[in-house]
Amino acid sequence: MPHTSVERPPRILIIDDEEAILNMLCEYFRSLDYVVLEAPTAERGIDLVRKENGLDLVITDIDLPGMSGIDFLQVARSIRQGLPVIIITGLKTLDYAISAIKHGAIDYITKPFELSEVRKIVEKVLRHRISAQLKERIFRFTQAMSINWEVPTRELNEAVMADYLARFLVNSGFCDQEEYHQYYMAFIETLINAIEHGNLELPSSIKGDDFQKLGEFDRLRQERMKDPHYGNRLVKISFLFNPERFSLTIADEGPGFDWRRYVGESNQFYQGSTEAYGRGFLL
Repeated sequence: MPHTSVERPPRILIIDDEEAILNMLCEYFRSLDYVVLEAPTAERGIDLVRKENGLDLVITDIDLPGMSGIDFLQVARSIRQGLPVIIITGLKTLDYAISAIKHGAIDYITKPFELSEVRKIVEKVLRHRISAQLKERIFRFTQAMSINWEVPTRELNEAVMADYLARFLVNSGFCDQEEYHQYYMAFIETLINAIEHGNLELPSSIKGDDFQKLGEFDRLRQERMKDPHYGNRLVKISFLFNPERFSLTIADEGPGFDWRRYVGESNQFYQGSTEAYGRGFLL
């Protein structure tokens, strides 16, 4: 179990209105020596977020009576900036889980789930949080930095990466906390595009609003994640930073498309600035 410091184990909050699931998760993580707080509603969860300064992580169901999981996520992160939130969702609320990721949730768990899988996700998120806290101390002294990642699609957590990049900009003083969400949203949308429509070659036509299409999209996404032909394709990320400016390049290994269909062959500006960029447009 990743400890947040040498003094104490992780403190997590679990929110679920289903008593059986809430008790199961609480008992499981207490058996692993976590300090576990629990709440049957999002409103009670918000009270605990306000009172507990040492929270390291929240696990919440997305379909709650009263305040929803997404509403909780937005309020909780406004109270505790950077607090990691993992969403629990059923297939019928999968679209809300995807929306929650875009609004700052660090990951999601689909019902039914195995406790061992929940543990893996929690420990991964906590390791990232510990690393981020340590790096915060040196970020504000950074004068220049260049980082390149080449991550297999099946290994890349787009929410963690987007949070890392946006939080770096805040911690280095490049932008303030209010601008964090704008950068986060821009980064995660680009990463999701590289993963889903780039390396996994998932057609947009099957990603609709109804539950049947969402289920089909999710099943195909999981299948291609496990298929080495798709899942082993790399997402290449290049991040260049100095106190005055930064650049971020995200490239996938998918087939791309013909950019001329979208901007017109007669547009000289777009011909010069987009031809080499596959699905993206350089603005």
